[in-house]
Amino acid sequence: MSTNDSITRSKRRRGLVGVIVAMAIVNLVYGITFPLLALVLDAQGVSKTLIGLSTVSQAVAILAIAPFAPMLLQRFEPARIMQTVTIVVAVLLLVAGSYPNVWFWFPLRFLIGAFNAMLWIASEALINELAEERTRGRVIGIYGSAGAAGFALGPLLLIFTGSQGLLPFAATSSLILAASLPLFFAHGQRMQKHELASEGLWKLFLLAPVIMLANVTYAAAAESMITFFPLFGIHLGSTEGFALFLLTMLGVGSMILNLPLGWLADHVNRMGLLLACVVFTMLGLLLMPYVLHNNILATLYFFVLGGVEGMIYALGVILVGERFKGHQLAMASTAFTACWAVGTIIGPLLAGAGMDHWGADKLPLIIFGFFLLYLPLPLREWLAQRRQSPPPNPTA
Repeated sequence: MSTNDSITRSKRRRGLVGVIVAMAIVNLVYGITFPLLALVLDAQGVSKTLIGLSTVSQAVAILAIAPFAPMLLQRFEPARIMQTVTIVVAVLLLVAGSYPNVWFWFPLRFLIGAFNAMLWIASEALINELAEERTRGRVIGIYGSAGAAGFALGPLLLIFTGSQGLLPFAATSSLILAASLPLFFAHGQRMQKHELASEGLWKLFLLAPVIMLANVTYAAAAESMITFFPLFGIHLGSTEGFALFLLTMLGVGSMILNLPLGWLADHVNRMGLLLACVVFTMLGLLLMPYVLHNNILATLYFFVLGGVEGMIYALGVILVGERFKGHQLAMASTAFTACWAVGTIIGPLLAGAGMDHWGADKLPLIIFGFFLLYLPLPLREWLAQRRQSPPPNPTA
């Protein structure tokens, strides 16, 4: 792809439509497969540890595809890659619904994860290429809101279809195919070779460890919540439907609050905002068990928590675009997505084993521990920035 300035307004607009739709599809897949497959396996008597391992197989695929993603983005048009992926994922979900077996799902979830990761990497590389610095926070706020909408739609769909039989899988496949139609209008320009330099993913990680580890932590927390919250809620006396409704509110909160928080990211120190989101998310996790018995309070709580926690991911994408330019951007986006995979491997595995060992009611404390381990990094970075001269205003 050419430099940001050389992209015409019409191509930029079509490209933004494509990547925003792609992000919605990515999160629809995660938003429904993780809780749906967990509920199906739990009903079969499968242990939470094995459910976590099943989730890991979907995440490992991201690491497997990541080294090849920049080459694929150069060789094929990103928009055409996205279209192909949506069709394949829709078919794979129908296969999963037809053969509900934990061992068969291991390789199947690997394939779903690999194709979904390619969609994700392409969309993140394109969104940062298309976004202008002065409005990066707002553009990625919309991008994050679209992803949150896809995530919210997954549990909401399960409320109507239930978790039994082929219906939820067929409904999800239909939605994915329908949502992929705007990708035909995305511009078809390829990423040029000079943007795909040979920096390794590890080198890109070391250039921005605080940003990359934000995605590890967020993914560990988010995928643990998506996978196990319905089981946690049922353990505390909620119905399956209400637990799925609260997951939907988590996505709705992220969808709506990402917009004002994205605007805020264009006007304040972005590392400080990241730190604030981490701290408020940790406080929210400590309150979680105490709000579930009041339906109205629980609904409002999950709405706000979803917005604050979801902004951690959006800020990571914003900071990648702020930190990396030109030839490093595709590799940095790939590394950022690979960090999501690491978090998705670590999170559900530790959460499942922890719930088996300490009880299903300890899920919020396990997720709190993920953020507690990460907290010193953005805190140290923010303090270092404050000791220096005032950071430049992105909108100046």
